[in-house]
Amino acid sequence: MVSIEKIILNNYKTKNHFSVNEPLFKEGEMINGVYFIKKGNVKITRNAKNNMAMWFANPHEFVGLSSYFSESENYTFSSFAFGGSVDAIFIPLNDFKKLLEDYPIFKNNIIQILCDRINYTIDRVNNMKSQNIKTRFLNAILLLIDKEGGDKTKVKINYSINELSELTGTSKQYIKKLITEFESKNLLEIKENRLILNLNEFK
Repeated sequence: MVSIEKIILNNYKTKNHFSVNEPLFKEGEMINGVYFIKKGNVKITRNAKNNMAMWFANPHEFVGLSSYFSESENYTFSSFAFGGSVDAIFIPLNDFKKLLEDYPIFKNNIIQILCDRINYTIDRVNNMKSQNIKTRFLNAILLLIDKEGGDKTKVKINYSINELSELTGTSKQYIKKLITEFESKNLLEIKENRLILNLNEFK
């Protein structure tokens, strides 16, 4: 069985490099293709949600799929390099359409990915509505821990107050207040512009 990644790498050799916070594309721009992420994480936002981070694309994932399948002439979301630089392979619209036609397994996998992504986004929006800010902050930290990896006792997170604010869907001022509160309880500390989490204290 041919993997999605092998199909992409066999057909496209050129990678696009994006610096942290640089957009791959912005909501409202004309659709000209989709991106396959080779390295780094991509944040997806929507203007209607006050630029809150709706979901994240990791290496070996695509961005631009929902816009493509919506048959819109414009991207319905914005995408930005998140937490560091991103390398991505650009696939023009006609080429992507041909890949779907030539590789049925590829098309089936893409449809499954899109369905999973829609379900994740719906769950995230519903959770944001029902959870209090402190719970959302903790969930944002857990999400970042999952992305960063590391040992299970202390984890360093290299993310800014602004990014935590976007993940949580609240103001930067309130995020600073929560960090101060968590510092006083020895749950985390700030060192060299990083959050260092004492995971044992969360138990």
